[in-house]
Amino acid sequence: MKNIFLLFYNFIENNFHLKRIENFFLRKIPLKKPIIFDVGSHKGKMTNLFLKIYKNANFYCFEPNKIFNSKIRKLSKKIRLFNYALGEKTEVKKLFLNNIDLTNSLSIINDNSFYLKIKNLIIKNQNKKVAKNIKVISLKNFCNKYKVKKIDLLKIDVEGYEYKVLLGASTFIKNIDYIILEVQKNDMYKNYSILKIEKFLKKNNFKLIKSFRFPLMFFQDRVYKRI
Repeated sequence: MKNIFLLFYNFIENNFHLKRIENFFLRKIPLKKPIIFDVGSHKGKMTNLFLKIYKNANFYCFEPNKIFNSKIRKLSKKIRLFNYALGEKTEVKKLFLNNIDLTNSLSIINDNSFYLKIKNLIIKNQNKKVAKNIKVISLKNFCNKYKVKKIDLLKIDVEGYEYKVLLGASTFIKNIDYIILEVQKNDMYKNYSILKIEKFLKKNNFKLIKSFRFPLMFFQDRVYKRI
């Protein structure tokens, strides 16, 4: 069942979901020589998408799981890859590794989640609770360390840990123009709150300009613009 699920998921993502995102950015968000941060790069699908749209972009990719290094690096020489996560502060945390690596996360799984129980009927041992220690740094501290003055586009897909990444931006948030992040429409992660994300972004003058719901799945990619 796992392989069937992945075939279905990848087919829908590659042929429908990512195509819609690509078309929107091509039409609505022209950027010249942008600085793009890909937080939670995984195998680099979103990085590859933005490489096609923004030929002169420079990329900072963050993926703590080193097994994806070669896939990300071969996409472009303009990519700077960092094998740690972004979060609220500099610390060492446990990365939980799941049966499907798309759902690896720093977030704590809600074992009582109805959504998780349904997934476990389809995918055996979705949450294996295998963990490894990884380095976490805040976005603000990273930008100070590497002298990044501005981010044109910040993409965040970290399986329920998006709010912590935003908190780690702190006052640097005013130097970010666009954010695209994944929003969970389920109860899979403990203490996860869409309202907190929305409140933080609204407080920092970001406006929702587009949502992309993944077909038959309980999450969205949302695009925000600083106004």
